[in-house]
Amino acid sequence: MRMRIMRRAGTMKRCLKWPSSSTSTTACIIVISHIIRLLPAFLYMAIKTILLPIRESDTSDSLMESALCLAIHNQAHLDLLYVQRDTEQLIPFATMGLTSSMRQSIVDSATTVAVEEIEKLEQRFHTLCEKHEVKRRSRGTDSGKPSADFLVRSGTRDELIGKIGRLADLIVVPQPVPARKPPGSLRAALLETGRPVLVMPRNKVWDRPAQRVAIGWNNSKEAAQAMTAVLPSLQAAEQVFVLSSEKRIQQMPSADEACVYLQCQGVTAETVIIDATGKSAGAVLLAKALQLDCDLLVVGGYSRSKIREVVLGGVTGYLLGHADLPVLMVH
Repeated sequence: MRMRIMRRAGTMKRCLKWPSSSTSTTACIIVISHIIRLLPAFLYMAIKTILLPIRESDTSDSLMESALCLAIHNQAHLDLLYVQRDTEQLIPFATMGLTSSMRQSIVDSATTVAVEEIEKLEQRFHTLCEKHEVKRRSRGTDSGKPSADFLVRSGTRDELIGKIGRLADLIVVPQPVPARKPPGSLRAALLETGRPVLVMPRNKVWDRPAQRVAIGWNNSKEAAQAMTAVLPSLQAAEQVFVLSSEKRIQQMPSADEACVYLQCQGVTAETVIIDATGKSAGAVLLAKALQLDCDLLVVGGYSRSKIREVVLGGVTGYLLGHADLPVLMVH
């Protein structure tokens, strides 16, 4: 590990062009402060643990298979998380005036339905594991080989996703249903874990690593974090594009500087300028990614004044509702 870090440090030193001795100290500090935004990649980790919160829906099978393929490509462990709601919370006891036997009957019925749903999901998951020759094991018991486990927990779904997701390298979630408010599980994954979140299009199986990757670059620390979070994928891709508007290309750190940084990490990338004047930034970003025939779009978690708007509005909201390719976000 020490030798690897030293080699990367040497590469970075060769890539950086330090100012001449005549450059003022203030200018040096400004340049260094912008470069430091990109330095966390020295600490990047390969994807070795993946979390997929799951429940019965029309997207369950495609999500499970896509997540399994991700685990295979990354030699990683996949945890499927099914959260069983406390059935007693389903009944507003104080207002319904039910007898204890009636309440117990409702609880028993809800429990039976939940157990049946769990068994059906787990059986389909088991079938997919056999199809892809992925062993069912607990996390940490077979490091270095793809493995998977089906976890059942009881409690509040959003809360558990936020807590369990903090120890995952990647969280996979389905694309929200168009014209609906994004579910709380997505907000929890994005806002409560601090981990990269991969939003998968509905009812599509993505069974191969991304070959053409677009990075939405807005000069922010979130964009830098998103870019460094997927460095292993960028290193394996055939082409990488850093998308930036004409306005932001003049700001530091620019898209060109991001490309130089990626070159230091062994990634060949090119800057692509997009014209977002008078248009939806999300729409322009997505259209350009599709025009470039990309199969992955990487963006930071674009935030506004209210934390709620991180998911419900702006660039993030548009991408969540309209993207028909996987979108990786980091908030």
